[in-house]
Amino acid sequence: MIVHHFLPAEFAIRALRDRRLKIARLDELHDPFEFGLAGYPDVDARNGLETMKNRLNEQYGVLCFSRIYHDPVLWSRYADDHRGVALLFEIPDDRAIAVSYQPEYFDPHLTEAIRRGHFDERDASYWVSTRFASWCLEQEIRMICGLSDHFCQIDARGKKVYFESLSLESFGVDALRLIGLIRGAHCDLKSTDIASELLAVDTLLVQDTRLDRTSFQVIAGKAYPVTGERSFTTCCFRV
Repeated sequence: MIVHHFLPAEFAIRALRDRRLKIARLDELHDPFEFGLAGYPDVDARNGLETMKNRLNEQYGVLCFSRIYHDPVLWSRYADDHRGVALLFEIPDDRAIAVSYQPEYFDPHLTEAIRRGHFDERDASYWVSTRFASWCLEQEIRMICGLSDHFCQIDARGKKVYFESLSLESFGVDALRLIGLIRGAHCDLKSTDIASELLAVDTLLVQDTRLDRTSFQVIAGKAYPVTGERSFTTCCFRV
């Protein structure tokens, strides 16, 4: 499946340089209604659900993508007001979770999980695949990542940050295969900036965008190849 991940330019450059993408923690997601905490009037059930969510947050994270790139709201919200980029990935179909957008939140699966007193990955998949209907414009696809088998760093605040590896090679074993980059309409990132973060053996297809005043959409132009400049000896490989 081909999906898009929106980023400010500086984080996109970092992703190219380090060959990895930051995994979002469950307690960092934008929608405060996710995981159904607001949907339970019973205080005990809500407290139990909060406890389970905290446990789940220590075990799993998510990568968030969109099926589309043309909606300007996505660029404004996630790509620094069109100054950033959209990275195009090919991800395994069996790991792609399509988000279901619901007008109301009622989830007997969560009630059952509370009764059991624990969650497993099946519960996590069900949980992260439900959002309120107003978010439907994002056409979101998610991937669940088990944190225990991913690279971890400690940031300046002392918080653990996890990463999913990405690859530009069609034969790579990484779940994320980077196949393109779309520059926002106001992006200052130059082709030379992109090339300087790619290895000399890499070629990445890049597209520029324009704002279509008649359709209120973001339109990408023809893709052109950018070939990397970095040598293996100067590359900062991940630990």
